[in-house]
Amino acid sequence: MLTAKRMTVEDLASAYRVMMLSRRFDEWLGELNHRGTPVPHYHSGVGQEALMVAAVTPLRRTDQMIYTHRGYGHLLAKGISLREIALDLFMKAGGTNHGLGGVMHVNRPDLGVPGREGVFGGRFAIAAGLALAAKLDGRDEVTVCFYGEAAGARGNLYEALNMVVLWNLPVIYVAENNGWSFSSRTEWLYPEGRMSRVWRGFEIPVEVIDGNDAEEVFATVSRAVARARAGEGPSVIEALTYRLEPHIWRDKAAYQPPDEIASWRRRDPIARAARRLLELGMNQNEIDSIACWAEDEVERTIAAVEAAPDATWEDGRHQMEV
Repeated sequence: MLTAKRMTVEDLASAYRVMMLSRRFDEWLGELNHRGTPVPHYHSGVGQEALMVAAVTPLRRTDQMIYTHRGYGHLLAKGISLREIALDLFMKAGGTNHGLGGVMHVNRPDLGVPGREGVFGGRFAIAAGLALAAKLDGRDEVTVCFYGEAAGARGNLYEALNMVVLWNLPVIYVAENNGWSFSSRTEWLYPEGRMSRVWRGFEIPVEVIDGNDAEEVFATVSRAVARARAGEGPSVIEALTYRLEPHIWRDKAAYQPPDEIASWRRRDPIARAARRLLELGMNQNEIDSIACWAEDEVERTIAAVEAAPDATWEDGRHQMEV
């Protein structure tokens, strides 16, 4: 039995920086949206930062990651700059896809981010293929594939799980159970509201964890990564979290009960991580300085995006030729 790796105070502080940067950027985009400024394909990740960041922290640069469309923590934690993400978001020149794919198709293969699927739900087979390639090449790399309730309802999941179990592939599927698939509750789509129930019958380890606890997320994913890297095969992790903001920029989220949102706001993963850092010996000034740094980073990013020219087809075509 592999022992779970635990976060040091340095690990948690580093993750907290990325979580805070993701939150501040998310909040800025939310403000733009409320003011009527269109933000293309903006899906808020507020409330899910611990899951997004702490699950990526155990990965190596060469490990592969398939991210979801919600929030930016996955990408930031994998090493992609906020500036690149923002340029892609606003279809500006200089982003990772040069205006050809927007924020839904951020890609940095050199950082283990090959991009996302063009057909919703296709990610499961893509992740299996990436893991198979690593195994055939003799590389001790793992693939982590994040997905939500809607993607998990696609038949592709079952086909991919069958293959990863049959071939004992080094892949980890992380189910982001945030309570809602657009306006449908998770329990309306999955037995007992648990996405992991669909994996009964597969010979695959399944763990259900608190997705708002950065330390628990880190420890669980670290253990799964170690298993995969040691040749012990795939894993599935269901992380329980909550979507605090509307599903998408044009959604009013009237279907979400206010008391439910308030209850989950009291479990805010960023506030929770800050309290834990205090317990581990950091002082409040150090924690506050991280928030100030994140504010400055977002302001610099805003300035860079505003100054950048719009992407053109020629920019993208030239990049493809290179």
